[in-house]
Amino acid sequence: MVQVFDKLGLLFREVKKFYTHNKYHSKDSKKFIPSFQRIINKITIKNNWFRTEDLLVTFDQWGKNLKKEKLESWINKYSFTKKKSKNILVIMPGNIPMVGFHDFLCVLLSGHKIIIKLSEEDNLLLPFLCEIIINEKPILKNKIKFTKNIFHEKFDYVIATGNNNTVRYFEYYFRKYPTLFRKSRTSVAVLQGNEKKEELIALNQDMLTYSGRGCRNVGKIFIPRNYNVDLILKKSFVCEYITKNYKYIDNYRYYLSIFKMNKASFQRNHFVLFKEEKNYHSPISVIYYEFYDDLNHLRKKILENQNSIQCIVSKNFFYKEIFFGKTQYPKLEDYTDGIDTIQFLNR
Repeated sequence: MVQVFDKLGLLFREVKKFYTHNKYHSKDSKKFIPSFQRIINKITIKNNWFRTEDLLVTFDQWGKNLKKEKLESWINKYSFTKKKSKNILVIMPGNIPMVGFHDFLCVLLSGHKIIIKLSEEDNLLLPFLCEIIINEKPILKNKIKFTKNIFHEKFDYVIATGNNNTVRYFEYYFRKYPTLFRKSRTSVAVLQGNEKKEELIALNQDMLTYSGRGCRNVGKIFIPRNYNVDLILKKSFVCEYITKNYKYIDNYRYYLSIFKMNKASFQRNHFVLFKEEKNYHSPISVIYYEFYDDLNHLRKKILENQNSIQCIVSKNFFYKEIFFGKTQYPKLEDYTDGIDTIQFLNR
């Protein structure tokens, strides 16, 4: 099984190289890259939220993770008993590309069968990838099933991700099953005023990759008193490609008009708005910021709200911090909400 995903990782790396350097890097890549180009075109036409640049970030992240040595190092930490294979229903969100792929990987590497309910926003890429891995290992055809109606399926465990309202529905409907549910979270960054230009550019990637729609996207920044927010805004042009997304720009224009109408204080360029706000969850196209005076007090405040936070981006501030530009590059052992999916499956 590991070899199959190692091969998939190689394909991701080849696709990323092709789009970066516009040339084939191996004989094999000439065979499969045209099919990747076709699926990328279909995806970006069907869903304006998914830009080619964002899909390449996804391929780059998984290309770095899906390597034989990394997969074996991760999975060999677990002890698998020879129990009967379970049917695992996975209800996948569609806010960013392949967001449910880690669950897919966990279920199959744990020896179980997966029943996948895809989001309408992201229902092209995973079936395409499954064709590739089933072609490589035909036995997987009996372990992977896609469904449009979960009420017609028989399953043992449930994994689902959604907003807080959706999860309340999940909790009621699946109350008789072992479940792993994930609710809405956001990510924050802490600046100390001594960040380098490259770190501020990377921070903008943490904020704006995937149009800011993921739980690992930074939606709130804590900055020292009297910090000049324009220093961040000037570095945001690394993500200017999101202006091609008319849905994102509609959000930008909407909140710009709301802020102006309410005479709110804010700063902006032509595609992102910065507003001082205590809240953590900012809307699309808006980044909240909050001034702080004392780092120790800020640490305590963040700890008190950690159940709402997925990632903390900083440098030498927090013991679980993530470096600038790395929020969209979780490792295999970086489980969403800190809940070990494989332990859940093996209990």
